[in-house]
Amino acid sequence: MNQTKIGAYIKELRIKNNMSQSQLAQKLSVTNQAISKWENGRGIPDIEMLKQLSTIFNVKVDDLINGESKRKNNNNKKLLLILVSIIIIAIVITIVVLANHQPNNFNFNSIASDNDKFSIKGVIAYNNNKKSIYISDIKYQTTTSEEDKYVVAECILYEVNGNTEKKLSQCGDISNHKTYETKEANTLTTLLKDVEFNLDNYTCTCGKNSCNNLYLRVNAIDTNNKTITYNIPIQIDNKCTK
Repeated sequence: MNQTKIGAYIKELRIKNNMSQSQLAQKLSVTNQAISKWENGRGIPDIEMLKQLSTIFNVKVDDLINGESKRKNNNNKKLLLILVSIIIIAIVITIVVLANHQPNNFNFNSIASDNDKFSIKGVIAYNNNKKSIYISDIKYQTTTSEEDKYVVAECILYEVNGNTEKKLSQCGDISNHKTYETKEANTLTTLLKDVEFNLDNYTCTCGKNSCNNLYLRVNAIDTNNKTITYNIPIQIDNKCTK
């Protein structure tokens, strides 16, 4: 038996029951020194005293001998098991939720143009939940020496449905253009090099076989303050709907 553990448990029970050492000594008909000796682990009560202590504190003699309540240990074990069960259930629920919300694999189709003056690179990505369009690398198909000079340009992505034209996105704006000096002019390729379109939730309304209802409109102002417009049709390989 662990005298120190037994003594600490007797002290814990005494304090829990709002008793002083003197009060407990009176109930047991022993001296205060005896109670102090037990609680400090310098001795243990005999079996008769243990029986009386069990009655006074409403605990089992076995608990006093072990220096702890088995019921308390069982409760702790139950709480631990409940906590572990809750954690496991939470992990399972999280895995299921994440699995159900994982997006389907995306399909990718390339975007290009058959315009003889411009080259375009891009992709359309789609699955059952969403469609996204990314267009970049717009180049004017001519040698630098032959290319005209422009001071400002804008690029607008349109979708055409019958006679309806819908603007999807725009890069640049020439509406606030002011007269620039000729030395500030650049080639159209230079002005368009940073242009890119990224439509994260595009609603594709094209036909089943191919998409040919998108086009880019490039408006550029040259050094003579004249606006030049290019309409560049866009093709998307295969269908972009399931």
